[in-house]
Amino acid sequence: MLMSTTWSPPFPERYPDADEHRRRWRRLAREIAARAATITDDPAAITPPALPGSLEILGSGIEAIGFTRADEARIRAADHVFFCVADPATKVWLLRERPDAYDLYTLYDDSKRRYVTYMQMAEAMLHPVRHGLRVVAIFYGHPGIFVLATHRAVRIARREGHRAEMRAAVSALDTLCADLSVDPSQPGMQMYEATDMLIRARRPDTGLHLVLWQVGLIGELGYRRQGYLNSNFSVLLDYLEVLYGTDHPVVNYVGSRYPGVDPVIDRQTIASLRDPSARNWVTGISTFYLPPKEAAAADATMLDRLGLLQPGQPLRTGADVLRVIDRYGPRERKAFADFAGFDVPQSYQWQADTAAARFVLALCDDPLLRERYRDDPAGAVAGWADLSPRERDLLGRRDAGAIQLAAKGLRSSGEPENRRLLDLLLARKSASAALLAAIKRAPVGRVQEAAVAWSGARGIEADWPALAADFQQLLRRDLAVWTGFYLVAEQALSLSVLGQPGGGVTRVDLNGVRVQRARFDKGVLTWPAEGGNTCAGYLQPDLCSSGRRRWIGLIWPAGATPDTSHKLVAHEALPRPRIPASAMAGTYRWRAPDHSERLIAVLPTPAGMAVTLDDAHVDDPLTVGRDHFMLGERRVPFTSRIGGIASAAHLHGGFRLLVRHGVSTEVTSAIFDANGFSFGGQRVTATFDGDSMHWRDGPPALAGGTLTFVLDPVTLRPLAHGTACSAGGARVALRGMAAVSDEEAAALASTPRLGLPRWAWAHLVAIMLAASRKGGLFLWHGHERASTNLARVRHVLARMHRDGVQGA
Repeated sequence: MLMSTTWSPPFPERYPDADEHRRRWRRLAREIAARAATITDDPAAITPPALPGSLEILGSGIEAIGFTRADEARIRAADHVFFCVADPATKVWLLRERPDAYDLYTLYDDSKRRYVTYMQMAEAMLHPVRHGLRVVAIFYGHPGIFVLATHRAVRIARREGHRAEMRAAVSALDTLCADLSVDPSQPGMQMYEATDMLIRARRPDTGLHLVLWQVGLIGELGYRRQGYLNSNFSVLLDYLEVLYGTDHPVVNYVGSRYPGVDPVIDRQTIASLRDPSARNWVTGISTFYLPPKEAAAADATMLDRLGLLQPGQPLRTGADVLRVIDRYGPRERKAFADFAGFDVPQSYQWQADTAAARFVLALCDDPLLRERYRDDPAGAVAGWADLSPRERDLLGRRDAGAIQLAAKGLRSSGEPENRRLLDLLLARKSASAALLAAIKRAPVGRVQEAAVAWSGARGIEADWPALAADFQQLLRRDLAVWTGFYLVAEQALSLSVLGQPGGGVTRVDLNGVRVQRARFDKGVLTWPAEGGNTCAGYLQPDLCSSGRRRWIGLIWPAGATPDTSHKLVAHEALPRPRIPASAMAGTYRWRAPDHSERLIAVLPTPAGMAVTLDDAHVDDPLTVGRDHFMLGERRVPFTSRIGGIASAAHLHGGFRLLVRHGVSTEVTSAIFDANGFSFGGQRVTATFDGDSMHWRDGPPALAGGTLTFVLDPVTLRPLAHGTACSAGGARVALRGMAAVSDEEAAALASTPRLGLPRWAWAHLVAIMLAASRKGGLFLWHGHERASTNLARVRHVLARMHRDGVQGA
């Protein structure tokens, strides 16, 4: 039997590029904003158009390019085409068929409420209609089911004297009924938008089929391109449990989007959905189906009296029972204000013309290829031209998620060089600062050129246009990006997260106590209520549009079932100040206005950092610059610090050193005092250079090496890090800290600093107290580094995105 191995599209070969699409959107947005004053919903002010336009709303169905042939003709004949579809193959088909089409997905933005986006979608479609043009708009599935913008646009167009119609298409409800063998008429069906059911306390009739829409975004009014966190999911389970009980079946359903791929039919119970591993399968496109709980007896009298009222249909109780969607109030007008400065968001992902998407299109057209793909996926893709090895692997899985990745053109973990670049920028503040400075110096239109030069000088051949997408993937796979200190103020709960770039979980502390067996996988941080943990956790990280980080999810006690009462949102506690006074510890020469030389000391005390001028205490404010600090109005250069660590008594103490040999570790003792340095009681001949110490006559395991010292901002005790070599040449890593006594810790805990509340400060002190006895922990430094570097990387990406428009 013969089968096709190439796909020849029956439409022009010209495929648009992202920059062209972006420029057209910017022009259209400003045209719409400019006409805002002429748009009204006052019937007395609306005049019939001299040349009526037309609006046709089409649906793309659930499966890829589910258009009718008649709809294809409409698309070709339109003056303007808009689309809002989720399937990459359908996007490719539309953009190849109509390179001038507008993707309405550009209007979504993580920082914008979905309602504003829907208003903008309606205005975008109506704008050319008001100019007497023929407009076709295509929406995913059925264009009238859970699509506010289409109904609004049709209603307004008709009111203004234009022709408008909506054509039916296959919806998720249609495929659900087919795939689950559900007959809505027996005994009857009811369906709700899940959040609306909750906030209006709607009570489903448990004797009917129940369909719940949008169960993956309970209470979500915004939009996230990374996927919804669904932190209110347990509220829905609580509500259903009261009506149906814990063991009632629930089907998590997602219709098949691709030919030859089965739908998702995940059979659960209300109780089993409490398990975080089960709820991972509930996404933004999930629909729930609950079968009837019991049979309802028919009431003949009522059937006679209310025969035209469908079972479960709510009765109108007021003048505005139905939602009014065609007015121009303050909320609707916000769409115009947003359009005035609109640009395609950085997070928007342009759909490239991919070989994998063309393969999906061929599946739609070629029944023989489709049959073989179902029976032998790997064999079907093996002979398809132009597929990369990764695309063949993904398509060969015959899995909807894998097909989506292949057709979209997304890489699983980014380019290796981009990973190297991001790891460098997130691990080293000097690197992120240098790149940001280079970007700021670049003239308009040459920012990317400056970025390429910067990375090339460091031997990194980065794919800068793809870096923003790779950065989004990094947010899901690398805990180091989320290293920080987070607080839930209403519960007096703290969460400390510490990760290493390119690595997994280094440590997680909850309320000052280390969490055991914590894992970070696919953007979810979890730990069990075992192994010494008194609770379990399921948390997802989130980056707000302001750049502030947070964790959203559940933490519940051992033995409990996670529910709504265990919900929490832990907000990042930003380090205050970014550069603490402890970083300036030392004695400095300062030349007074009368040219006399004075001594300024910034040294730790049990109550915190203290400043003296010629041994007299000074209360003037201390602020930090790039190469100096200000004590009141006194400018003190960092270079004026006297001596090095040899004479720095605040760095003295009895250290616990963690010695790492590959994967094995051991802890040894060391002493740094006025007489020098010793390892395990053996004195070494040390030389000092700035904040570092070098030695060559140590014990056999640590014969020679270097240690660098710094003051911990939390305990104000010295930390040390470095490397050493044994007498045999084996290299080891060193990390250490001067031990903190219980008495010192108690005094520290009673004097909160760094802008933290007393309870959170006590948790931080507890972490460092325990760590000081096992080699220390660069905790505050890790928190501050991650926060600073993340902000700088986002600044660089935003600057590059803006420059792409300014230089166009």
